[in-house]
Amino acid sequence: RDMMRFHQNIIHFSDSVLNLPVCKRIKTGKRLLDVSRNVLASVFYLSYSYRMTGNEAYLKRAEQEMLAASSFSDWNPSHFLDGGEMCFGLAIGYDWLYDKLSQQTRETIRQAIVEKGFKPADNGRKGFYRSTTNWNQVCNGGLVCAALAIFEDERNECIQIIENAVKSVPKSLAGYAPDGGYAEGYQYWGYGTTYSVLLNDALEYSFGHCSGLDKAPGFMQSAR
Repeated sequence: RDMMRFHQNIIHFSDSVLNLPVCKRIKTGKRLLDVSRNVLASVFYLSYSYRMTGNEAYLKRAEQEMLAASSFSDWNPSHFLDGGEMCFGLAIGYDWLYDKLSQQTRETIRQAIVEKGFKPADNGRKGFYRSTTNWNQVCNGGLVCAALAIFEDERNECIQIIENAVKSVPKSLAGYAPDGGYAEGYQYWGYGTTYSVLLNDALEYSFGHCSGLDKAPGFMQSAR
């Protein structure tokens, strides 16, 4: 019953965005994060709704949203959370809808991920790579999921993104030691931990392991 309620809520959300305008690059102060999160929610739910129902309207709307985001001049790399979440949103849509997307759409999304997500990460030199906060988890999680989605076509860039993340993420995981406490409090625990779980699961699904990132002291205990 609970699962059906989740399903119905997602379908309802997807129906509600079908006729809304596609995303626009409108910053709030120094952030584009609200836009990134709207793209993520829309593409995530629309992609699920299409796969569950076969309704072409969901597919079309998700594709429009991804192409609109891909057309942005950039994903606001000065506030890299924005790009991290955008990468995750496009990764989900690209992967879940791959067989139904045109070759041109796939190429456009891949190019956007590389040019507006991977390159601004500056081969491991962007500040979030040194961070001990949720920024590290969110930015690396979004980038790695995008890298795994487009791995076959952008192999060298994707390997670089994944290797840099595996080296970097332990800096943020150190904060869970020794018993699962989280220095930034519950809200940011939810944010950072969510992206760590997504990262770990994506790596394990793709490679059979997550380089021990799930073994960080206190990490698994933190859910309690």
